Amino acid sequence: MLFKRGATISAAEGGCMAEVGVACAMAAAGFAATMGAPPRIITQAAEIGIEHSLGLTCDPLDGLVQVPCIERNSLGAVKAITAGQLAMASDGTFSVSLDEAIAAMKVTAADMSVKYKETSLSGLATSVRIPLTSPAC
Repeated sequence: MLFKRGATISAAEGGCMAEVGVACAMAAAGFAATMGAPPRIITQAAEIGIEHSLGLTCDPLDGLVQVPCIERNSLGAVKAITAGQLAMASDGTFSVSLDEAIAAMKVTAADMSVKYKETSLSGLATSVRIPLTSPAC
């Protein structure tokens, strides 16, 4: 609810930052929690997860949620574990709070061009052409 109320969880509003980034932040917090981290560290794990997803565009090839979406989510899972580990390994002093990162996400989503919000009008969607069917054998 923090992200939904404070920024967005919709790629149509905030690109992949909203979907992959928020999922990464939630997974980072969940990982830290399962490892026994206290609430302050859990919150920081979420902050690290979203901070390094700010500005991530949503530019699916041919308008299909396949490329680069599957890979971005896979890397988001790896980033979540790393974010949790970074937060747990810290001395508890952090430069950016989760609230500040969510506020930055809201501003970034508002400033992001519509071409990078689930429209396939720019980025990888217009730069890469891949066949969507298997070649005949």
